[in-house]
Amino acid sequence: MRTLILIAALGLSSALSVPLQADEIRLQEQAPERHVVVKGDTLWDISEKFLKDPWKWPEVWGFNKEQIKNPHLIYPGDVVLLSMEGGQPRLRLETNSANQIVKLSPSVRGEPIVIKESGIPAIPVGAIAPLLSKGGVGDPADLAKAPLILGSSDARVMFGPGDRVYASKAEADTVDWRVVRLGQALKNPDNPKEILAYEMIHIADARTETPGDPQVVRILRTEQEVLERDRLVPAWKIEPPQYMPHAPGQPIQAKVVSALGGPLYASTWMTVVLDKGARDGLEEGHVLALFRAGRSVADPKCIRADKIAFLAGGGRGHAEDCKQDKQDKAALPETRNGLVFVYRVFNKVAYALVMKSVEPVAVGDAARNP
Repeated sequence: MRTLILIAALGLSSALSVPLQADEIRLQEQAPERHVVVKGDTLWDISEKFLKDPWKWPEVWGFNKEQIKNPHLIYPGDVVLLSMEGGQPRLRLETNSANQIVKLSPSVRGEPIVIKESGIPAIPVGAIAPLLSKGGVGDPADLAKAPLILGSSDARVMFGPGDRVYASKAEADTVDWRVVRLGQALKNPDNPKEILAYEMIHIADARTETPGDPQVVRILRTEQEVLERDRLVPAWKIEPPQYMPHAPGQPIQAKVVSALGGPLYASTWMTVVLDKGARDGLEEGHVLALFRAGRSVADPKCIRADKIAFLAGGGRGHAEDCKQDKQDKAALPETRNGLVFVYRVFNKVAYALVMKSVEPVAVGDAARNP
């Protein structure tokens, strides 16, 4: 294993660079010296070709905080090079002899216009696209103020594309809406009485035609029939995440509150909901490690006491400190179970894609700095 100690701050400016401490950068056993970026690559894929810890990509590249959030840095056709500088690994893009001196003479020159494709995404877009365009969660306080579908001028209670319906007044001048229905409540695992957010089921798209109280709204596209009492929330922008994978700059202590969509467990390429969000410092692009709490087992001291008593002919005989059932248990140590990539952040919760998992991810699993 090639193990190198990163001891210098990276970046173009010490004031802007990502704060680093002495940190171990572990290269893959057969890390290539170069990689040609192809369509379908992701930053995570490329990171894993060079590094055992893909989230340390920005550190080895030397990105500052703004560059980490730059969505168009690497494109298909670019060549990523691995080199050593001062005993430290560095990644960079291959350049076309930028320092070569070329003598120019007056003449007419023509070059084809090359339009680059979109920068490669951080993670597979196909795994999260439906949850960017249709999924979402709502803060209970915001949903309580959201306009409601009131009905139409006839006696119908279900509505489809092209229908004009009445809705309660909007507090802002919004005209483009998502029609949503409340799904399951996402509760604080440490305080089940606190609802952090509600899952929102996307029902339709709509647009205000006549503002007022009530306002007149036209249903545009539908996933299901729109019903009375469905809610209107402002339409959100649909953009795949383009952030570099990186560890949080501050300690994050989160828990899995739901496997999105209803299953009890989540595996690789499935989305989980974390109980931390923007208010807690979580950002898109953050990578967190998953931990499974150790299960309770019989206390070894009590097992030994029982065995000694049994061999002595006394039947089941506890040692003095093992008489109560609650003292008969011991907890095994927690185990690291995988990694998640945070790709959509709300105020109190966040969506995270399971990148790796040893065992299925369950509600209650911890998510912390890797």
